[in-house]
Amino acid sequence: MVLPGQYLERSLVVGELDALYHRGSRNPPCALASPHPAMGGSMTAPAIAELAWALTRAGHATMRFNYRGVGASRGASRHEAGSLQIGDVSGEVEDLLHVVDQLLATTQMRAVCAVGYSFGAKVALEAAGDARISHLVLVAPPNKLTDFSGLSRARQPLLVVAAHHDPYCDRGALKLPDHATLEVIAHSDHFFARGLTELGRTVAAFLRGDRPEFVAPPDPVEEPAVEHREVDLPEGDEEPLELDLDRK
Repeated sequence: MVLPGQYLERSLVVGELDALYHRGSRNPPCALASPHPAMGGSMTAPAIAELAWALTRAGHATMRFNYRGVGASRGASRHEAGSLQIGDVSGEVEDLLHVVDQLLATTQMRAVCAVGYSFGAKVALEAAGDARISHLVLVAPPNKLTDFSGLSRARQPLLVVAAHHDPYCDRGALKLPDHATLEVIAHSDHFFARGLTELGRTVAAFLRGDRPEFVAPPDPVEEPAVEHREVDLPEGDEEPLELDLDRK
């Protein structure tokens, strides 16, 4: 049973990918791309978990997942374990688009917001040419490690969230299109050890726009429990039954 206000995701398999899904009714649903698989990045990373929580609380369906070769997801990663290098992300882009397919089929909506954190920001940006991605959120894009020049060509509503102290992200060098929004989380670093709550609120506010805050529907009223009563049965006039223990 899910208690009032309780956060509960449903585990599922998308093709060969391990994923977690939470329902929601507000557009757009959100597909969350995780940090670097070679550095232990997965859908359980604190920033990804906080984004899933905040967006779900804001009414959006969310789906986070592990890339191929990570956790219970099948396949193999092209990235050398322990290396910060970000090379070919085509496999991870394919994984993200599989999740987009599943999210749209599950929610019956037409487009999603791709939310990418760190390495996942590169994956989300590379997938942004897909017509099914209507919004783009890039958190701590590591432009010191890989090319983010494609930002200038993004056509969707775009939010970039940067940490105040991030050795992997040079926010001043990001070439943002005119319609993009840049938010900086004060006193935070690339891993958002501080500022996690503000990170979630910032992304949720961007997707909310001018709409009112989401208010969850009330929980259904439970039927009152039937009171337990002891019932005394009248004694019968018949003789008591006896067991026949004789074996034939």
